[in-house]
Amino acid sequence: MTFDSRHDRLWVPVLMLAAILGSFAFACAAPFAALAAMLALTAPARRGLALIVAAWALNQAIGYGALDYPRTADSFIWGAAIGVAALAATAVAYAAMPRLSALPLAARVIVSFVAAFAVFELALLAVGIALGDTAAFGASVVAEVGLVNVLWFAALIAVHVLLGASVRRAAAHG
Repeated sequence: MTFDSRHDRLWVPVLMLAAILGSFAFACAAPFAALAAMLALTAPARRGLALIVAAWALNQAIGYGALDYPRTADSFIWGAAIGVAALAATAVAYAAMPRLSALPLAARVIVSFVAAFAVFELALLAVGIALGDTAAFGASVVAEVGLVNVLWFAALIAVHVLLGASVRRAAAHG
């Protein structure tokens, strides 16, 4: 799973559309772990880190601009924490990739996602503990957020595969 120039022109907008749709659908619970893992599987690290920052910026713009997030100190802290957690999740997914190179692709996909999700949630939990606000970290909430991320990750994988097949087909026909 890698980029090429034709695929890149299509894949980056797909990822940003996923960030936008995820932000509208899930607000501050947008599927950043799914995006982080997908970036680690499909993009060079520098580009992936830049794209996760772009996805976070879109999420915040949608939240404060369209979803009327409260403009309070806690809200801004949580917004920044989500950005840091998304970056950390992406960095961990990238760091895991060289260590996983001997594994089959399916195993790399699963491990990169689990690592990204765990780091994302743990980073946010640390902020929740510091702020005395851990209500969103009960088992049922984390499981629901996990399921949302799993479904988005599966959808992104499917779109990536279909997009790659389409690009290859177009290249073969001229």
